[in-house]
This record gives sequence, structure tokens and C-alpha cells, in this order.
Amino acid sequence: MEKMISSPEEMETTIQKCATELLKILDSVENAGFEEIVQVLSKTGDNFDKTNDPTKSKSRRLVMARMLRKSVQAEDSVFVKVSRAVCLATRGVVLGGGNNGRVLAEMALRQVGAAVFTDRVEEAGKVLGVMASVTERVHGLWYDRLIANV
Repeated sequence: MEKMISSPEEMETTIQKCATELLKILDSVENAGFEEIVQVLSKTGDNFDKTNDPTKSKSRRLVMARMLRKSVQAEDSVFVKVSRAVCLATRGVVLGGGNNGRVLAEMALRQVGAAVFTDRVEEAGKVLGVMASVTERVHGLWYDRLIANV
């Protein structure tokens, strides 16, 4: 509704800064919730608002909080699309490996505007890959027998 960002480059920079702030809060505050996330998001929006109108800022904060609460429900279409993109990105890292996995992850995350989180997904995917490898070594024979008996 409000044309606060004028170019795609400015949008990318803004998303990167906001994501960095969100990650900082989510990593450092043990019980971070909606309130802390909305504060970061509203601070980002307030940086572009030249009117400095507290009523407008409060209204924007309320809309953000409502949208955030709605978007984390399993039946929400945005939640489904983002979850699917994160799952595909993680699969890309685990199954693609190395640089190919990173490229696949970035492509999947870019579809939902979350390419800035590629490093995080790559880290998690590597851990999952190691866990799968260890599980296969420990339980591989058991899995083989289980499948043979089915």
C-alpha cells in the first residue's frame, strides 16, 4: 500500500538487514516470540516512514502482528509455500552436496524471497546429512532385514 521502497536493489538490501536483525534476536533471545519479531519488522518499516506519525506506526505494527500470527498456521497458504521451499532447499543440500546443493537450496529459497537464509539452511542440511550417514552405518543391516521381510 505504501510505496516506501523504490527499487529492487533497495528491497534486497532491506530484506538482508531485516533478516540479519531477526536472526540476531532469534539466536540471542531464548524465548523470542511474536512481540520481538514484530518490533524488528516495524523498526524496518519505520526507517522508511518520513512522517514519524506514531498512530500510523502503531497501526502498521498491529497489521504486522496479525499477519504474522495468521501466517504461522499450518493451513495458511503462505506457510505451506514457505515450508515446502525450506524442505526442498534442505533436500538440495543433503542430496546435492557441495556447491550443487547450495545452488539448489538458493533456487528453492529464492521462490519465497528467503535466499538470505541459504547459509542457515546449508548448515542444517549438512548436519542432517551427517546424521543420516551415521544412522545408515549403525542401523543399515537392520533396515535391510526389515525391508526384506516386508
